[in-house]
Amino acid sequence: MEDLHLGLLKKFQYFKGTLIVGKIGIKGVNNVEKLPADEFVDSPHILHDLIRGFYKPALKPYLLSYQATESDNNYGKQIIWDDDGESFLKINMHPPRGERDNRKISDVAAARYNLKNDIPFGILHKIAKGQNMILGLGKIVEEREDGVFVVEPFEYQVDFSVVTKQIEKRIEENFNTDLLKEVVLRRGQRMFKNKLLQQSQKCAMCNMKDTRFLIASHIKPWRLCSNKERMDTNNGFLLCPNHDKVFDNGYISFTSEGKILISSKISKETQKLLSIDKNINIAVAPAVEKYLKWHREYYFNA
Repeated sequence: MEDLHLGLLKKFQYFKGTLIVGKIGIKGVNNVEKLPADEFVDSPHILHDLIRGFYKPALKPYLLSYQATESDNNYGKQIIWDDDGESFLKINMHPPRGERDNRKISDVAAARYNLKNDIPFGILHKIAKGQNMILGLGKIVEEREDGVFVVEPFEYQVDFSVVTKQIEKRIEENFNTDLLKEVVLRRGQRMFKNKLLQQSQKCAMCNMKDTRFLIASHIKPWRLCSNKERMDTNNGFLLCPNHDKVFDNGYISFTSEGKILISSKISKETQKLLSIDKNINIAVAPAVEKYLKWHREYYFNA
């Protein structure tokens, strides 16, 4: 596999879970001004042309990427998700079917080339107009009799720590900051939540236990933290969406003993609707208190 191709695939894997708004983060400004060289690819490139579902680079035999739409006007539901709804378990990839689609033969041939040669490809999920979520990589494991290609997840066994450091350095130097900050933020938050889930699997305030909806809420906000503080599990709680929103905006905090503090700016009616009770107490370990002290002094809207 050529270096350009492999670099693009690793880029899809690294960006997994990233929402890209607009076309620039996927294909650049236009056909001339493509995505610039980066940590993965040493030349201008695109991830997908955003014209059709299948993307086969010109003069190449393989499928580089696929955009799943799940639109009722197109192929309907294609993606089977895991329990968390964050990663796919399987995708039923429908080939082009338009009678006047002159590229469908080459698209199908490219998909069959990937299947025969066991080549992965990048996957985008179009969740709304101009909004694409990168789902990482997949491999075609079967072509059904009806022509549908069955895709399952794939990942390279690769250490991205060096790439992350390079990206963080670029953030500090203010290059391409919007996209890169989003990538680092999403990857960091996933890792942070996973670390918190090893300690507890419920909301610290209301005991809601559906981990799909639990949010890893930083006590000292991510944007104000050092790199060490961002991943310190003492700097966070697992909270349900309602309680995360209130805590993250400084309308509640906690004493060193874990007793809730409620802002005077929240009405009694809102407190009741959001299940904010003055008798709530949470467990506070000594190492957590230094972050809560900061939250009370600098963030709590008393």
